[in-house]
Amino acid sequence: MMPGDPLYGLVLQLGAGGAIGFLAGYAIKKLAKLVAVGLGLLILLLMALNYYGIIEVRWTQLIGIGEEALEWLSQHYTTMASFAVQNMPFAGGFAAGLVLGFKAG
Repeated sequence: MMPGDPLYGLVLQLGAGGAIGFLAGYAIKKLAKLVAVGLGLLILLLMALNYYGIIEVRWTQLIGIGEEALEWLSQHYTTMASFAVQNMPFAGGFAAGLVLGFKAG
C-alpha cells in the first residue's frame, strides 16, 4: 500500500490505534492490579488500626470521596466520547488493541 492510496490513511490509523491500544491495555491491567493490591492493603491497615483504637476512621467521609471521584468521571466522560466519535478509525483500532492488551496483561 502506497501513501497515495485512499485507504492508506485508514489503515495507518487503524494500525497505530491498535498498537497503542494494545500497549495501553497491557499497562492499564498491570497498573490496575498494583493499585488494587495497594488499596486493599491500605484498607486492611486502616481497619486494623481502627479496631485497636489507634485511629478513628470516618468511613462515611471516605465513601463521599469515592462518590466525588465518580461524579468527576461522569462529567468528563462526555468529552472523551465525543473525541472518540470524531476519530472513529483510530478509536476503533485503539479499542480493539486495548481489549487485546488487557487480556494479554
